[in-house]
Amino acid sequence: MLTTHRSRSVWPALLTFGSAALCALAPAMAQDAPAGFKPIAPQQKAAPVNAGKDGQNLFDYTAPNGGAPADLANRVGIDQNLDAKVPLDLQFKDESGKTVKIGDYFQNKKPVLITMLQLTCDQVCSAQFGAMEAAFKDKAFGFTPGQEFEVLTVSIDPKESPMIAQDVKEEQLKNLGIAGADKGWHFLTGNEKSTKELAKALGIKYIWDDNSKQYIHPDGIVMATPDGHVSRYFMRLDYNPRDLRYSIIESSKDRIGTFIDQIALSCFHYNPATGKYTLQIMMFLRLVGGAFVLGSVGAIALAVTREKRGPKQSVDAGGNNKKVKTA
Repeated sequence: MLTTHRSRSVWPALLTFGSAALCALAPAMAQDAPAGFKPIAPQQKAAPVNAGKDGQNLFDYTAPNGGAPADLANRVGIDQNLDAKVPLDLQFKDESGKTVKIGDYFQNKKPVLITMLQLTCDQVCSAQFGAMEAAFKDKAFGFTPGQEFEVLTVSIDPKESPMIAQDVKEEQLKNLGIAGADKGWHFLTGNEKSTKELAKALGIKYIWDDNSKQYIHPDGIVMATPDGHVSRYFMRLDYNPRDLRYSIIESSKDRIGTFIDQIALSCFHYNPATGKYTLQIMMFLRLVGGAFVLGSVGAIALAVTREKRGPKQSVDAGGNNKKVKTA
């Protein structure tokens, strides 16, 4: 006599395990640092704003404080103006010399990544370009300028022209090496009034130093939502590709990203103090607990359903169904 059995469902256990595993493993699916770039560890101090690419102090060593302005820390830096409105009506010139407004780059309803630096600077600015490009090329980032987000690089030097912006754009796109990025990475120059107004709205503080004959400014990336509000800051040349990806997804109001991203973002939250996404233990435990409860309810429901269907059926050699006696 051949006996057939309805297979036992294993989905409740899989659901419980899967939800916990996704939350725990989602961040591990992205690398913690861009390939080819070593970020500054949190416990270390960032390079001073007056340091060159090789770490050399650009001020006069014989002067007090190495020649740096006494109130440098108060005059140069970034104040995080989270949720501040980006002044969309400010006018600049793009790399082709065309007059544009900041708001023109928000019309595609995508998050906009904004940086402000001196295009001809080969110190902090050069290091910032390198850090950005390393993050953009990292597999953990997975987005392309012009597709999921836009990039605005705005010069803080009113003497820099669209011709300079065009040259710098070509150089950075060559270094980046991502097809189609030219449609999403824009280089702007403008007058001192517009530049300072944009910097003030974004919380970016910089000065011109007569002694060194250069602008002293911080590095930093400002993320803005499609409707023109500041949402995230990334600083200290530490642009973790996973964190940048999460910030773009959140700034887009979850209109982009994968299911794995949504699971991870339910466990990771942005910390303004560090500019990073950190694991929220309580949220993780709630998700695991919820998955366990859901799996348990499913198992009970399945058991009740099988009980209502009655005893198992057997099939004899003639193909007739017979009830199986149970002890």
